[in-house]
Amino acid sequence: MREFYPSDFRDPAGIAARASARGYPAKRRAEVAGVLRKQAARFDLMDVSGESLARFERPNSIAVVAGQQPGLFGGPLYTLYKALTAIAFARDLERATGVPAVPIFWIASDDHDFEEVRRAFLNDGTPEPTALEYPADLAPRGVSVSRVTFGPAVEAIVRAAESLLPVSEYREDLLAQLRDAYAPGRGWSEAFARFLGRIAATEGALVFDASDEEAKEIAMPVFEREIALRGKSSEAAKERGEALSGSGYHAQIARSGNELNLFYHGREREAVRVAGPGSFRLATSNQELTESKLLALIRNHPADVSPGVLLRPLMQDHLFPTAAYVGGPAEVAYWGQVNALYPLFEMEPPAVVPRCGATLLEAKVSKVLERFRLEWPDLSGDVEVVIGKALRALLPEDFPTLFERERGTIDDAFGRIEAAVLGFDPSLKSAVETSANKTKHESEVLEKKLMQVWKRRQEESVLQIRRARGHLFPHGGLQERSVSLLGYAARYGPGFLGRLRGSLGAPGSHVLVPLGGDTG
Repeated sequence: MREFYPSDFRDPAGIAARASARGYPAKRRAEVAGVLRKQAARFDLMDVSGESLARFERPNSIAVVAGQQPGLFGGPLYTLYKALTAIAFARDLERATGVPAVPIFWIASDDHDFEEVRRAFLNDGTPEPTALEYPADLAPRGVSVSRVTFGPAVEAIVRAAESLLPVSEYREDLLAQLRDAYAPGRGWSEAFARFLGRIAATEGALVFDASDEEAKEIAMPVFEREIALRGKSSEAAKERGEALSGSGYHAQIARSGNELNLFYHGREREAVRVAGPGSFRLATSNQELTESKLLALIRNHPADVSPGVLLRPLMQDHLFPTAAYVGGPAEVAYWGQVNALYPLFEMEPPAVVPRCGATLLEAKVSKVLERFRLEWPDLSGDVEVVIGKALRALLPEDFPTLFERERGTIDDAFGRIEAAVLGFDPSLKSAVETSANKTKHESEVLEKKLMQVWKRRQEESVLQIRRARGHLFPHGGLQERSVSLLGYAARYGPGFLGRLRGSLGAPGSHVLVPLGGDTG
């Protein structure tokens, strides 16, 4: 894999040396520090960012970057896990090398997939998490998330979240933070920065909104180089993808070789294609632009350009002295192609670090697993199979069959009793029949009561198992990929973050994190 990933994240000395050797002018550091400072002030994070800003301004500091689209209410749990992985990796890197390492959380606010970020899922005791949604039709069509502003509808969504959060001593503080961040008039990425960004900043990360016009002006040489390459970066990614496929791996990003890895933001976000010698075409509007016209547009209005998935790391490493990038499984995979672009920009790639993963196990769910003798991975499969196995273990006897079988035995027994009694005194026939009927009636009453209890236990058991599965593997997927941190933060308070910090494993690992009682 060294051919595709030249820097090993397990080699701290090598990581720091490569980052320190990369040219990062003092002037650029000061300019970027200025952008970070302005953003921290705009997002009301200066009270928790001052120390990290001072560390970034040190002439020998390096950066560990993680990023994610700004999901509603902080996005799925894995967003938080990314940030915590970067923070821990930076701390360990500095401890191992003595080089100041500052974690940066990159808000990918130029992304235009509004469908991906407009939902939050909360566990509220139902078999599957409840979805809270910001209406899709309230966002302008085709624009980046950074250009979406919350309207009055967000207040109803915050109230819906309030109705789902558990009652606890931490609930009101959390709701106050949520109402402050997610308020009408706030930009989508600003709300995210004020909520999840504050958590990351409190832990030592600097929060960076990638849609910042001043930052794009600093990164303009990257965009200019991409235009000058006229599709060669896509060709490099395509060739690297073919090499990955030839080596038995999957090429994550498809490229034809005639596209630029950047977008132009006019009325909507548009990809840019190579149209011919000296000309380009916007993919949606079909507008044709000369190279000089395209350059003039983005130089005059830097906010109107953004990097594609392959170019974003190059923008990142122009803006920051990046030693390592922390990504999820899909990101780690596509970096195998991203690394092919660095020679075209005369840059050295950073190490790529797989983020930590986790599944949170609450005490009530743990009790269900114990009752039914289940291991938590058991619920990742077919839940009907798990339910059937658990019920057989809990209710081993088939009661309807048992009563049907024994009812015949009772009839046979009374037949023998009746023959013996009538042989002794025929006048007792009525008494024998009354006794037999009473016995049958009582057995039927017992059967009915037993079946009511059995059915209730079956239904309760099925519901308990379904709820446990909904907590651990909502909709059949990993908990971290959909569930919001809100419910856990409300129930466990500040101690929840401390529990996570102390429980996340090594890069690339996935751990079970028990949450027993109040961790606050």
